[in-house]
Amino acid sequence: MSNTSAVIDSNSPSSAGRARSFRMAPLWVLLITVLAGLLRTLCLTSQGITLDEGFSIFLGRTTYFNFVHLVWNSEFNMVLYYVLLRLWMNLGHSEFVIRMLGVLFATATVPVVYFLGKRLFDERTALLAALLLAMHPSHLMLAQRARSYPLVILLVSMASLCFVRALQKPTWVVWMAYAAFSAASVYSHFFAVLVIAAQMVSLLFILRRPPPWKLALPALAFLAVLLLPMAAFFLHHGDTSHVAWVPDLTLQQVLWVLYSLTLSKGRSLAYIVAWGLAAWAAFRASSPDSRWPYQFTFTWMLVPPAVIIAASLYQPLLVERYLSICIPASVLLAAAGIIQLSRWTRAAAIGLLALILLYSASGIRFYERHPEFAEGWRGASTYVLAHVQAGDVVIVGGLAGLSFDYYREIAKVGLPSFARLESVATSLPSPPPQNVWLIGDTRFNPNWKGAVPAAGQAEVQGFAVAHQRDYCPLPTHAEMDGVRAWQFRRCISSSEPSQ
Repeated sequence: MSNTSAVIDSNSPSSAGRARSFRMAPLWVLLITVLAGLLRTLCLTSQGITLDEGFSIFLGRTTYFNFVHLVWNSEFNMVLYYVLLRLWMNLGHSEFVIRMLGVLFATATVPVVYFLGKRLFDERTALLAALLLAMHPSHLMLAQRARSYPLVILLVSMASLCFVRALQKPTWVVWMAYAAFSAASVYSHFFAVLVIAAQMVSLLFILRRPPPWKLALPALAFLAVLLLPMAAFFLHHGDTSHVAWVPDLTLQQVLWVLYSLTLSKGRSLAYIVAWGLAAWAAFRASSPDSRWPYQFTFTWMLVPPAVIIAASLYQPLLVERYLSICIPASVLLAAAGIIQLSRWTRAAAIGLLALILLYSASGIRFYERHPEFAEGWRGASTYVLAHVQAGDVVIVGGLAGLSFDYYREIAKVGLPSFARLESVATSLPSPPPQNVWLIGDTRFNPNWKGAVPAAGQAEVQGFAVAHQRDYCPLPTHAEMDGVRAWQFRRCISSSEPSQ
């Protein structure tokens, strides 16, 4: 706790003490970054790949021409991540190697948030923001998934750092870097465009002097040019089928977004208190220049959710992980609020910081020890691969089929020859297999609208009815974290030759 108090103590006894504290800042940043990397690497493979990760891995391994075809026709979102993943997978195809790419992106975000906090506020706020990000449960969870969210969080943070730097000391290089990082963030996830919009809104709060449009406008024009392929994609694919699964807007969805930016349920109040303190500091700021950092950060945190909530009244779009682009703003504001509290009472500031860190550590521990965050495709696939026999059929389709194919290809032991079918509606091969295996969900995801799990209970029942004369269900089956493997064996009567 003494280290924590040293970080937030804004009343050092002497200028020499303050200078010594600042000289220690690089060491603190290094230690916090190492902590973030270790936390995100620990238990990295404790859970198997999810359906979305299975699709990422498929795009990382498929042929170049198939990759281009799929990306341009349906999967342009996250395209930058998919390209980087394809390059990264030259190092290996294990779960650990694949997920380490996201861990590296997430870990690199910690020093970026530090430099952004230092430029917006001060050294102490920057260090606290870096520490809060290192311990942030949602950021850690996203880092351990082979998806683009750690990359887009890193890139919007880099773009924000360049944006603030360009406003403070404008140069061509910094403005062009801002355009490049902003474009890269949009190609990592389309919702990053909302951060760009928030940055433009924040310019409205600059009252003392006009923005440096002489440099900013060419940079924005360059950004528009960089985003032309994305615009062409939307013109070519203007439908909303990719988000058709998102449920209608509810208060619970809004709360899930809040929890993803802070902590779970009632624990989020600790962050909310810190945000309130930051809002008070902004209100009490003596000049527009000292007020703008708060306005910029609040705009970053509030504009994207507000836009998506408003849009969801017409087309549901609100998914908590899509708004992970606001996590850096969340920790920056919380750190600013704690520093403001420390100016009134150091003990209360230490207590609030300790409470947030304690809750964060508890949230990380809960995530690592509870299977409800997992999808059991690895366990079910491994079970089937260990028991399948030559000539058998495995029915598992869609994204689940891609996950099964991944575990099939990385199996360390020789596997018998068997067929995989996409659906129970597909005709069985001839001669009929001795065993038919089905893999599917047994729990419905409340985040999905009208989703029917691949080879779930309904498909198993459908197969049993359609083949009741030929295949008998075995009483044994394996279930792992909401995913089950069913086995049907050819009935003795049907396997006997007819007289």
